[in-house]
Amino acid sequence: MKANFRLMAVTLTLLSASLAGCLGGDDSSAEVYSGPINLVVFYDSTSGMIETTVNNGQQGPTTGVELSFDFADSTSDDGAITKIMLDPDDGSDPVEADPSDNAVISYTWMTHGVFEIKLSAEDDEGNSHSIEVSIRIDMHIVWTESNTASSAMSFDVTPDCEDGEPLADRITISSTVENPTSGGWFGGGANSDVTWTLRNPSDEEIATNSGTVADGQAQTWDYTSRDTVEGLWKINIEVAENGDDVNVNNDVTIAYAEGTEDAVNPRTE
Repeated sequence: MKANFRLMAVTLTLLSASLAGCLGGDDSSAEVYSGPINLVVFYDSTSGMIETTVNNGQQGPTTGVELSFDFADSTSDDGAITKIMLDPDDGSDPVEADPSDNAVISYTWMTHGVFEIKLSAEDDEGNSHSIEVSIRIDMHIVWTESNTASSAMSFDVTPDCEDGEPLADRITISSTVENPTSGGWFGGGANSDVTWTLRNPSDEEIATNSGTVADGQAQTWDYTSRDTVEGLWKINIEVAENGDDVNVNNDVTIAYAEGTEDAVNPRTE
């Protein structure tokens, strides 16, 4: 009986030790800031979508995602806050500001990814403190081409954050091919047999679709891929011989998983 009791006690001790990391407790690797700076930053949004267009091979306007961070309530027990900073994690230089001039830093992301941005404050004694906030930036591309029998659209799914992680959660495609009315004195235009193909950066065929687009009609192919890999993806559209030239409209979204961004921290007053 005593031997069994000792064995049970040892087992419980080992089990408790193995669960300590899962259930919480003292984590010797965690760093707790104990300096003089009380870093308080307010922000109303931590996500957004870039909008960009390409028309007949010409890059159109791109609207980035601008987010703002308010440091006005940050203080230091050792003196005045003299510098605030935002490191956007997209390879660009950090943005610095003097809070006595403007305590709000705004930055516009022009590339997609989940960015681990760093927000920092420094006082006049040289003390500094930083926090990290996750920002999710998706991208929406509208790509058009007119009067073509062969069309190829490329788009980069590589995240622009410095560590390259995470990869996009999904690529959503809505591709519409229109066969414009071409009838005249000598009768109507021809039907267009169309084939769509989606290829990944290894030139592997991920999905394909085909259809016949009658004169004056349009057909749309919708597809979502969750098997994302970084690099250049391509949508190819081919019209069979003897078909009319077509107009192409590719609507592509590169999206990251909802919830990979941090929660917002707005002012409550």
